[in-house]
Amino acid sequence: MRMTQSAAEHIEGEAVRLEQSAAQTVHAENVDIRQSGVMMVNASSATVKDSALVAARAAWQKLQDSAVGLVAGQEINLENSAIGVAIGQRIEVKKSRTILLLGREIHGDVETMLDPRSALMLGVGLAGAVGFLSLVMRLFRRSSRRS
Repeated sequence: MRMTQSAAEHIEGEAVRLEQSAAQTVHAENVDIRQSGVMMVNASSATVKDSALVAARAAWQKLQDSAVGLVAGQEINLENSAIGVAIGQRIEVKKSRTILLLGREIHGDVETMLDPRSALMLGVGLAGAVGFLSLVMRLFRRSSRRS
């Protein structure tokens, strides 16, 4: 299936190519996305260029000059892209930035805001802050009920 300058809610097929298009979900064996926006991609292999995705899950992925919130797969190739969270077995990185990068094998230059240890510390800190605020709010509620 080939889609150019169009929009669709759900796309399913063996091979899907999107050019200057938008879609909510794409499920296919092979996906090729160019200058498009997609909410969720689920594929065996995905090539993404000059596009924006919320989430992508594929065994093999190549992302070039793109922005993606969450990427998960066996083998991920990032080139000049911005990724929120990347999770994979083997990740190859060229001139890309991530907030959190988790992988068994990571090759190349990458700028990460959080490594696994920093992410854990951030999670513990946020959980502590939420717990403390919850305690303070309960104390204020109790004192306002007594009055």
